[in-house]
Parts: sequence; C-alpha cells; structure tokens
Amino acid sequence: MAMKTSNIDMSIAFYSLLDFHPVAKFRSGPARAAWLEHQPDGSGGDNDDGPDTNICSTAARIELIEVPEEILYDGMDEEARKQMQRKRALDRMKNSAVLGWDHICLDVSDPIRAMSTNDDDVASCIDLQGWIDALNSRSQSKFGKDLRVALQPRVKVIGKERYQLAFIYDADGGLIELVNKMSSESPVESSWDDIDDSRIIW
Repeated sequence: MAMKTSNIDMSIAFYSLLDFHPVAKFRSGPARAAWLEHQPDGSGGDNDDGPDTNICSTAARIELIEVPEEILYDGMDEEARKQMQRKRALDRMKNSAVLGWDHICLDVSDPIRAMSTNDDDVASCIDLQGWIDALNSRSQSKFGKDLRVALQPRVKVIGKERYQLAFIYDADGGLIELVNKMSSESPVESSWDDIDDSRIIW
C-alpha cells in the first residue's frame, strides 16, 4: 500500500504507534519516500514498557511518499500558506461516492488477546475499545497528541464470524479500519447476490 503525505516525518511518527518502522528511505523524483515494515517485536523502534498494541500479522509494508510543498501548495505565496489549515486527505467517511482505494484494514485480534492475558486490569483490555484507549495513551505519551477516531467500535457478523470494527484517521486524514475477531457464529447467508458476469468491464 502506497500513500501520499504532506509531511513524511509526521507520518512515520504516526505509524510507529502501530509498529510500522522505516526499513528504507529514498527519493522518488523530487519527493522523499520511505518503506515502512511491520515489526511487532519492536526491533524497528523504541520498545517501551507500555501496553502491547502490536498488530501480530504476517509481513506488511507501507510506502510513504511526501508531496513536495511546491506541488502541494502550487500557486500560493508563503503568507497564504501560513494562513490556511494544513491539507489533509479527502475525508472518505463523508464522501462515500469516491471510487478507488478507500482505507487500509488492520487485524488487531492477536494483540487484544495478548493484552487480556498480560494486563492486570483485564476487564479494560479485552475488547477493541480497550486497545484503542491503550493506543491513544501511547500517542499521548510519545507525541502529546490524541488519536482521531472516525467511527467508534461496533459489532458486525460477517460470514460465520463476529467482529468488532472501528475506524481511525492517520496523520494526513487517511482511514484505517481496525478489526477484532470476537467469536464464531452460525453461518449467515450472503447479504448480496452472486456476481453478474455481464457487468464486468475492465
């Protein structure tokens, strides 16, 4: 997954909260870019004593590309740049008709189970809300900033599994879906029909 950012240092800091750390920094034309890899053992960054919010998954990589200021603020003088609010990604929670890539999805089921096992206050750490609260505390401790939550946790049955789903914004306003598998249910019928081959056009 490749994403454009207005400030690559800020984005690297944000994704470090989710244990994505730089493994390569390079130039893509005039733009600064970086590959971030998920390193749940903390080998790529500070390994503090806070709650285990690691996303235990197979190898995952994010590419960040910083849009140079002269392109981001094309045609604006320095005074106008100072007066305008920082540019963010289009809020896809409020623009549901936009096509193309919508959000990234991270399964946090394993770290939630790990928190429930390791934390003394088990009751506060067995669900997605507890994990988000722990992540927010980590953000406050490291950067003095609160997470921006786009959609609070809710429960949804998908197939034969029961999940908690929530959305947060990254540093540029991009959407991140957080998923916690809760339990198995009786299989449910698909909520939409089979694909109509006649509508397929590449």
